[in-house]
Amino acid sequence: MKSGRVLIAAVLFLVAGVWIVMAYCQGTVGASVSSTITESKLSVDITTTGLPMLIGVPLTLIGLLLLIIALIAAIVGQFQSPKPIVPPEIPPRRGIPFEE
Repeated sequence: MKSGRVLIAAVLFLVAGVWIVMAYCQGTVGASVSSTITESKLSVDITTTGLPMLIGVPLTLIGLLLLIIALIAAIVGQFQSPKPIVPPEIPPRRGIPFEE
C-alpha cells in the first residue's frame, strides 16, 4: 500500500483549509511574559465567519482524516514483505537468428 499520494492530498487539503480560515479571520494574538513561568500566557483569538468557515473547516477535517489514513498506510507498509521482482524471459543471443 503506497501512502505517498494520500499524504500529498492530506497536505493539500490541510494547507487549503487552514489558509482559507486564516485569510478571512478577524482576530488578535497577545503574549504576556512574567517573571515566573506559571504566570506567562499566550492568547490567540481567531474568528472566521460566513462562507470561508463553511469551506475551511471541512477542508481541514478532510486533510486530518487523510493524514491519519496515510499514517496507517505507512505503518502497514512497513510490515509487508516486498514483492519479488521477476525479470522478463529474454532468450539467449544464440537463439536469435541472423538478419540478412
